[in-house]
Amino acid sequence: MASTIQPRLFKGCRDALPEDMIPRREMLEVMTRIFETFGFAPVETPAIEFLDILLGKYGEEGDKLIYPLAYKGGRTLALRYDLTVPLSRLVAMHPELPRPFKRYQIQPVWRADRPQPAQGRYREFYQCDVDTVGSPSLMADAENVAVCYRVYEALGLLDDEAGLVMRVNNRKLLRVLVTAAGLDADQDKTVCTALDKIDKIGREKVAAELDEKGISADATHRLFQLIAVSEENGGRPTATLEALRATLEGVPGAGEALDEMAALFDGLAALDVPDERLRFDLVLTRGLDYYTGPIYEFQLTGLASFGSLGGGGRYDDLLSIYGVGDIPATGVSIGLSRVQSALVKLGRLESRKSPTRALVLHLEDVPQTTSLRLATRLRGEGIPTEVWFEPSRFKKQIQHAVKLGIPFVLIQGPDELERGVVQVKDVRQGRQVEVMESDLADHLRSAD
Repeated sequence: MASTIQPRLFKGCRDALPEDMIPRREMLEVMTRIFETFGFAPVETPAIEFLDILLGKYGEEGDKLIYPLAYKGGRTLALRYDLTVPLSRLVAMHPELPRPFKRYQIQPVWRADRPQPAQGRYREFYQCDVDTVGSPSLMADAENVAVCYRVYEALGLLDDEAGLVMRVNNRKLLRVLVTAAGLDADQDKTVCTALDKIDKIGREKVAAELDEKGISADATHRLFQLIAVSEENGGRPTATLEALRATLEGVPGAGEALDEMAALFDGLAALDVPDERLRFDLVLTRGLDYYTGPIYEFQLTGLASFGSLGGGGRYDDLLSIYGVGDIPATGVSIGLSRVQSALVKLGRLESRKSPTRALVLHLEDVPQTTSLRLATRLRGEGIPTEVWFEPSRFKKQIQHAVKLGIPFVLIQGPDELERGVVQVKDVRQGRQVEVMESDLADHLRSAD
């Protein structure tokens, strides 16, 4: 006999039970509907990519989190780290796609990160992305932020308890700040990598990291003074823009970057994204190397420990590495697992273990085929219905309904069959009513 295998899971991965999947499916239905109202079309890409497709796109820190896979013949593969780089590879391989190409993609990704389940951080998790490839317009970036705002609005994350904040910045502006601080422009990646950690480790440790990388204390001090402009103005878009125009007057590249931000804010206003939800935050860097323009990240002030619920930005240079020329692109990603964990923490998700609306109870003096016919009629009316097959006490059958969160049980004995009625018991409230079989579907559909 074979030895017993201990059932176990790799740390940072988890099984999704019905009580996880039912609300997740409902969330995905909301997202899909909103994505499609903006004109995004669905795609999928393989979980496995060649390693060289992925490496070098995420920066030094990101590359460390890729899961490589050894494969026969010496070829090195990897699990996808995100959905953006696979999209770029897809576009490069399919030149027949229209431009602009608007797509959404909802699939799992894998990162060798430190899992924090309480904050919704896992090594395997779903991303929900929308991207526009082939448009340089800042209005495409505005749509990215707006589509996420509509998703969070539909999921109930706009109240004071949740405190949705949409942070925005621009990688071009960060490069301007680097030169304004007296550093070489080619040091911007070093600076951005360090600044990306400021919310996690604080300014002192970021300053120490910059010192280790050869950035002088004077330059770091000037840099911190510059990024403080947004904080001093409360991150308010108009006030921060005006302050930066005054502070960076004459600095090469500043006008272009700030004009882009002004255009982005104008687009967001036209898309009915409230100004009070936006925070122009010069600390925001988005650690991935491929960003080239506007960047954005979304958080809940009511659940600060959860970190980012999503984010993205413009990546106009990424596709050029595949030899297809310069193709502008921009996109955004919503972290499904993180959002679901936040909704659970806020008590916004109904926990249901079954999609079933009604359970037909087993009666010994009624043929099971009769129960099956009743269930078939209800299913045909769109009512999710189960049939209890085994001879059991009523109490056990009703307890099963309660355990799974099935709201109604149906009883149809010989007397009810003769009169064409069904006894409907609401197991949540203990009430029982008699309903004509012809009215049963409407009753179950409308009952609270």
